[in-house]
Amino acid sequence: MNAPAANRASTQFSWLLLSPSLLFLIVFLVLPGLLLAALSLRDVDALLTVLPTYSFSQYTGIFSSPAYLGALWTTLWVSLATAFFCVLLAYPAAWLLVTAPNRTVRTLLYVILVSPLLTSVVIRTFAWIVLLAQNGLINATLIKLGFTDKPLALLWNMKAVIIAYVQVMLPFAVLPIATSLGEIPPALTRASMVLGAGRVATFRRVILPLTLPGMMTGFIIVFALAAGSYITPLLIGGRLQPLLPISIYQQAVQIANLPLAAALSLTLLVVTGAVAFILGGFLKRWERKTYGH
Repeated sequence: MNAPAANRASTQFSWLLLSPSLLFLIVFLVLPGLLLAALSLRDVDALLTVLPTYSFSQYTGIFSSPAYLGALWTTLWVSLATAFFCVLLAYPAAWLLVTAPNRTVRTLLYVILVSPLLTSVVIRTFAWIVLLAQNGLINATLIKLGFTDKPLALLWNMKAVIIAYVQVMLPFAVLPIATSLGEIPPALTRASMVLGAGRVATFRRVILPLTLPGMMTGFIIVFALAAGSYITPLLIGGRLQPLLPISIYQQAVQIANLPLAAALSLTLLVVTGAVAFILGGFLKRWERKTYGH
């Protein structure tokens, strides 16, 4: 068999291996997305019955409503703040994972990191309610130590939502950063220090730039997860928090306005994808400027 025929056979075999995953994504991702888009264009009557007519009335209502625009803006800044704090806290944890003295300690740290992901988000969120409630552990400790005379309002606000978000999503930021740190050759840092750079300069000029892709990857993952989460803010912040996922939940489950819920979902999806695309574009531009490709 000549080289072109062998390449074609290899390509066909690769597509054959990829076809089950593609079929799965088409059936369970692309088709539901198209059905959701079609549903978002349907009209409803005064009783919220879905009509057979199509229009952009749902999207017009969303972008002309200060409440929905405010919820979209709040969702974005809460997600960005969560991603920022996750990356900030994840870097030292990732550094500790990579620089562990031996394989046993490294394995133990990875188990500790991944173990929260094996627990339901609802259970972890209720644990935060136990900690932050007026009669919870934190308030009881503060009162017992004399730092306050009455319980503090630690629940049902956006600060509590961000704290719970960070705890739930921190592993998704640690793992990409740890991967980037693990790919840096030790000889590279030794060469930097041999050439006269100190530890701080080596970290700032060598290690930090090389781990920026991992940091950005973790940032984007956490941002996307936080933007689409509704269980944590619903339980920690309450149903009155101006977040778009909570509005989608209310329209779909409580009010049963399915076209509006579909339109809100697609709006959140497009905005989240646009932010992730912009962040990815900044990363590629930085890589071209730094590495010249």
